[in-house]
Amino acid sequence: MAKFFPDLENIDRLTVPPTDGERHLLMLLSSTLDETYEVYFNPYLDGDRPDVIVIKPGCGALIIEVKDWNLVHYKVDSKNQWCYRTSLIRSPQQQAFRYKENLFNLHLPVLGLQHLTNPNFYNLISVGVYFHCASRQQLNAFYRNALDDVRERALSLNRDRQRIGLINYEKQMDRCDRARFKLERDLGMSWGYDNVTKKLQLFDKRGKHPLFTSEIYEDFTRRLRPPVHTQQQGVMVAFDAKQQALTVSNPGFAKVKGVAGCGKTTILAQRAINAHARHQSQVLILTFNITLRHYIRDTVSRLQGGSGEYYEVIHYHAFINSQLNNYGISLKSKLDELSSAQRPNLDKIFGMKSLFEGVNTERYQTILIDEVQDYDPEWIKLVRDCFLAENGEMILFGDQSQNIYDRPSDGRESAVVLGFGSWVRLTKSYRSAADASLLELFRNFQMKHLIRKYVDSEIFDFKVTQASMRYDLLNYEAYGKAYDPVFIFEKIQSYIREYQLHPNDIAIVSSKVEWLIPLNEAFKKFEKTKVMFEEEAEIKAIAVYINVESEPFKEEIDKIRRRKKCFFMQNSGLIKLSTIHSFKGLEAKTVFCIIAPEDEAEMVYTGVTRAQKNLVVFDSSESRFRTFFHAHMTVV
Repeated sequence: MAKFFPDLENIDRLTVPPTDGERHLLMLLSSTLDETYEVYFNPYLDGDRPDVIVIKPGCGALIIEVKDWNLVHYKVDSKNQWCYRTSLIRSPQQQAFRYKENLFNLHLPVLGLQHLTNPNFYNLISVGVYFHCASRQQLNAFYRNALDDVRERALSLNRDRQRIGLINYEKQMDRCDRARFKLERDLGMSWGYDNVTKKLQLFDKRGKHPLFTSEIYEDFTRRLRPPVHTQQQGVMVAFDAKQQALTVSNPGFAKVKGVAGCGKTTILAQRAINAHARHQSQVLILTFNITLRHYIRDTVSRLQGGSGEYYEVIHYHAFINSQLNNYGISLKSKLDELSSAQRPNLDKIFGMKSLFEGVNTERYQTILIDEVQDYDPEWIKLVRDCFLAENGEMILFGDQSQNIYDRPSDGRESAVVLGFGSWVRLTKSYRSAADASLLELFRNFQMKHLIRKYVDSEIFDFKVTQASMRYDLLNYEAYGKAYDPVFIFEKIQSYIREYQLHPNDIAIVSSKVEWLIPLNEAFKKFEKTKVMFEEEAEIKAIAVYINVESEPFKEEIDKIRRRKKCFFMQNSGLIKLSTIHSFKGLEAKTVFCIIAPEDEAEMVYTGVTRAQKNLVVFDSSESRFRTFFHAHMTVV
């Protein structure tokens, strides 16, 4: 019998028990598959909740979406759009494909990064939809009208071929072919109660696949089957009295803001642990920056000394997309409610509470939001009103000085404040304990360049002592009028040799990804690196089949960046190169910050405050920040 996670006895005791269709499928899996298989029921994947995932080590995986639907109330049209009565919904096949896509884009680093260079990895995961209340014959009948419409359209085009012209004919026939392909594909992956056993037996016959390596299998099990939580004591953090009070979990609303390095993330992680201990249910942690997911998850695991399976850590947009998919909500039908001018505005779309109108969403007892300065006020209202349980706990964490997305500060402050009480302010930084010189630099930069714009922002609290002189590196260098990656590379290499800097302690940040790409190529000739953007080999590989000036090329590049950000590991043992946007919220012992002439003060502040101990700033010789840095750093 296959191994079940959780086991069958525990599945029956779940707070939300399996549906009749899910229970029937689990029994079939139990009787059909042997002990080499692993079956995961309703696993938590940071917002995604696929019904069933089956893994056969060395062979592949299968995602199964289960529907106990009476198809009498549903219909599908020739565009493959599903309707429930009169409402447009996301098809179950779309749901299954989205779960598959997110395994590559969000959840499985090894699989996702391998797929960037070898598309064949996509075939390692199969998908199916089991309709418990429909036979195979009923499924064929369900799709018949839509397929007939497409075939009739093709016949009509053939009759009118000469009249409409060759170019028009080929364009419309191509649409028909694609529509027929999607309908036949979705019908083929739809299983009725009378052929589901046959489909499972076909999967059972799947042989070994050379791409499904032990490394990819471990990637799956790491996320699907977190290690059993041990009782070992986690790392004890010496919180001060103010911090300690903020780690206590209680129902209600609050908001916390403070300077870089004041311990916000550690407080958030400890509060999440205390929240789960209080109510024994999932805790939702939302970020804005994709790269913070692993950092927060690692912090939780480090503090509690065990698994992080009770915490969903996900960035806001991915969370909303996952919830739309989980509840089968069609985003297209919601977009139809907007004017054509409003539709391109993603901030507005992702803040519409009407997205979940009439949906009985899963509610969380505790929701913690990091980087709240990057949130649109409507997003916070949506999360509170649609996903927070009655008498729940919702805490906001932020730092307005790191507002690098140029959100309007005045309106945002008032909108966020309503209902969350007064700001709890943290002004003491623990990021650079022995380096008051760094803290003095950060504070002076705030006072000089940010305080007028953000009058309510937190200012670094530090005391000038003899420790103020205890730093290894606090250097400022000009690279001239034009950026020169060769000059920067040679300078950084010189610092690494002179100060014996460990690769894992180094981060190189800039607002311009096009400056970092050649720098990364120079480093790769000597050592491995960890980056959050495309590399030259990937650019060339895509350029072979997509025009570099085209929109699809930009979409492929964006996909690479999102996936690498999602799978970025802070402690990889390698030198890290990142945009300032992507490294926001993270830190490194030694930071090399490359400033571009057009960088605003918020960008520069966010870049330099990533440093824990050592900081080297490379700046344009015509920079407007040059006078400031000359006064507060060692000029080389």
